[in-house]
Amino acid sequence: MVYETSYDTGLKPFNHDKNRGKWASPDDFFFACLGHAFKIDAVFILPSVLFFDLGIYTLIPYFITLGACVVPIVFMQSFLGQFSSTGFISVFRVSPIFKGIGYVSLVINLISLTYYAVLGAIPLFFFLHTLKPTIPWSCEGAKSWMDIKANSSSICTYNNETYGNYTELEVPSVEYFDKELNTMGLYHRTHPEGKFSWFLMICSFLIWGMVAIVALKPIEIIGKFLRYSCLTVLGIMGLCLLRLLFLPGALDGLKDVFNPSFFMPESIMMVPFLAFSALGPGWGSVLTMASYNKFDTNIFRYSWLLCLAQVGMMMGVGFLSLLVMNYIARMDPDNIGLKYIHSQWMEFLTIPTALTYMELPHIWSLLFFGMLILGSLNLLITQLISILTSVFDEFELLRGLKKEVTLGTMGFMALTSIFYCSNYGITIFETLAQISILTQMILNLLLLIVIVWIYGRERFQRDVSFMTDQTYSTWMVNIVRYVAPLFIFIAWLAALAFVLIHLQKLDSRAIIFLLAVIAAFPLLLIPGYSLFRIYQTTGLVGMRMRRCARPTDWYPVDPSDRQRYEERFNEGEISHNLFTETDE
Repeated sequence: MVYETSYDTGLKPFNHDKNRGKWASPDDFFFACLGHAFKIDAVFILPSVLFFDLGIYTLIPYFITLGACVVPIVFMQSFLGQFSSTGFISVFRVSPIFKGIGYVSLVINLISLTYYAVLGAIPLFFFLHTLKPTIPWSCEGAKSWMDIKANSSSICTYNNETYGNYTELEVPSVEYFDKELNTMGLYHRTHPEGKFSWFLMICSFLIWGMVAIVALKPIEIIGKFLRYSCLTVLGIMGLCLLRLLFLPGALDGLKDVFNPSFFMPESIMMVPFLAFSALGPGWGSVLTMASYNKFDTNIFRYSWLLCLAQVGMMMGVGFLSLLVMNYIARMDPDNIGLKYIHSQWMEFLTIPTALTYMELPHIWSLLFFGMLILGSLNLLITQLISILTSVFDEFELLRGLKKEVTLGTMGFMALTSIFYCSNYGITIFETLAQISILTQMILNLLLLIVIVWIYGRERFQRDVSFMTDQTYSTWMVNIVRYVAPLFIFIAWLAALAFVLIHLQKLDSRAIIFLLAVIAAFPLLLIPGYSLFRIYQTTGLVGMRMRRCARPTDWYPVDPSDRQRYEERFNEGEISHNLFTETDE
């Protein structure tokens, strides 16, 4: 036999869900993953690095990161999902002792799903207020509510006079959101007053309602929605870029992209964050989306296309941000500086004001915020489907309750997202988003070790060649085996330093302790599950460990593919890394 079965260990064998479905088109996999990469918190951090510090030279470490580890990881996840036709828990039939990694991924994805609703709620907040006859954050609308504080001035009122000690220019759209949640105070005061937004909560519930409409459909319908919504997002982005090119002074700062004026080492630390963001807040979304592919889909091509498309999308958002920020900079001729805005919210809160200076500001504002809302829906839907698919694949009893489990999960997520409608929740959201990337790097490092060292290089190459009918060269496997793990570890150290720098801004030991617990506790599931799995297996301890580490029920689920797999290979062709004669 090519594989062992669960009967050998006394456990129930894996039973594939025959009703899970497939993508209507192979391109749906590509657009689902690309839409998942459009995480507003990630793609809008890039401009502050790419255009205001390192310039075009950011692409050098960015492409090195992609080639050294991101593309190999995307390929490996695509292979695992497509070969097994299962989500990120059941896929560990390839080495059951490490299934705890799948459960950690489930916890991380659930945690991130609670706070990612805010990425759609904030654009929806601005979208709904844009429907007013006068846009509130325009200079005309700001007259009725904006109070210019001491030692500051608004870009609407600044007239090149000397203001003595004033230190910053306020942006109406920034102040409008700050009035709602007092978010800026979190970065200027040790103990800011807590504030909650009922309107933002309503926006969050509306976002989850939109997700529910799509998530309850069959996977073929969901795939078509993700495909056309992703194309719509890219189309609106291109339209906005074309229009912003004609803003006065918008092109003045393009020379800074090719000749950056200063360099900050911290920016290099942020580059791996941006590259790894293509894989999702936890890991497993690419793997689960690939599980809906046909068995012979060309994952070689899609792995490269997906990573390159993610770079192009971030570049597009980066240029969009650059054009707007250069335009606003014209309102600050003395280089006093706009009011401090944390990079996480820079484009959320600054671009709305720039749009009010354009002709037909309502139309352009609705298009811009509609693009962000649609991109956030793609992210939430992909994340939710990835979680639910993995749960239904692993727990057979829940497959008959898919509608109830889906609605229950979304209801729970909607309730927990209420916390993130407060200014304290915004702080937790931003920090959790960064910590989740650190955890993701660790899980991907473990995944590489499991596949190319535990499962084995030769078996991995054999399965890839069988599935794709293409040769997977040894030098490519060696990149996955040696270069990628080393690079991930180095990138993890750099990302850890970046997170520690951010945590220094949080003058709250309670928050830092909470975040440390949230980051560390899920990782305890990995050794915990390994011990549980060994306990379930029969035999001596050494034999139990080897049996739990070897592939169990690892085969293509389609009967015809499974038959070809069994006929072409046999266990004697390639000895397993953990195989010994005493196990027979």
